[in-house]
Amino acid sequence: MNRHIKAFVRLIKAEDQIGNAIAFFTGYIYAAGLNMHGNLVPAFTATCLSLMAANALNQCTDADTDAINKPDRPIPSGMISLREGYTIVAMLYAATLVLGALVSMEFFALVCIAVFLGIAYSIRPFRFKDRFVISNLSIAIGYGAINFLLGWSVTMPLGTAPLYILLFLTLKDFFASISKDYRDMEGDRLYGARTIPIVLGRKRSIMMQFMALYIVFSTPIAFSMMVMEYDLAGMNQYLMVAGPIGLILTAKAHNDVLKGRDVSCYKVIMMLYLCIRGAIITVAIFK
Repeated sequence: MNRHIKAFVRLIKAEDQIGNAIAFFTGYIYAAGLNMHGNLVPAFTATCLSLMAANALNQCTDADTDAINKPDRPIPSGMISLREGYTIVAMLYAATLVLGALVSMEFFALVCIAVFLGIAYSIRPFRFKDRFVISNLSIAIGYGAINFLLGWSVTMPLGTAPLYILLFLTLKDFFASISKDYRDMEGDRLYGARTIPIVLGRKRSIMMQFMALYIVFSTPIAFSMMVMEYDLAGMNQYLMVAGPIGLILTAKAHNDVLKGRDVSCYKVIMMLYLCIRGAIITVAIFK
């Protein structure tokens, strides 16, 4: 029993739920503040279960490559069988859809999109994970836009969501997600995955990724200065906080990857993910 619990925690990547929770509550708090809504619990639970299922499914379909890149994961290490992994995935996705249907039609539609992205990311014939650019775009849409909208839609119509935040988060997450591929290049090359580092090469990928991130975080600072006299529902305050934080952490991640510290780079990128959404939440609370 203890072995299965440990395997489950590692299969769903429980540490990812911190970022998932912050992404959900970024949208929820920006829409509703700190007010408690009756559908908050089932909505948040469905959001968490969706990511758990996607993480577990990814490990099931990547069992062969993980044997090379990450042999300590539950399936290649023998902690659980592949069949047990797929059973967990099915149960998590079923619970996700049931809970999502209890919230609202808009929320359920978003959950269905999230489920589709999670499945298509790992399962053939889609297998977004192995497709050039599409891999990173699916992550950016899932983490950058969908999670924010899941939180937002609990209390507000989707049509009223702040497009400038959705665009900013999606662009940032698209380029930031490239960092996850550097340490997996050996296994990805062996199994034919067309990630950005594989197609463009490591050096060109690093140059493109971090040049784009510097632009993404510099643009809000310049824009916020140009529109300082307008409130725009707290947009200026958010941009002024997010820009400098993003530039500092991007520079740290850039330095790490240039020195071959791929794991450290990825950890800084995850910190960037949390800090940017923390900035949005802070502005939403005090706007």
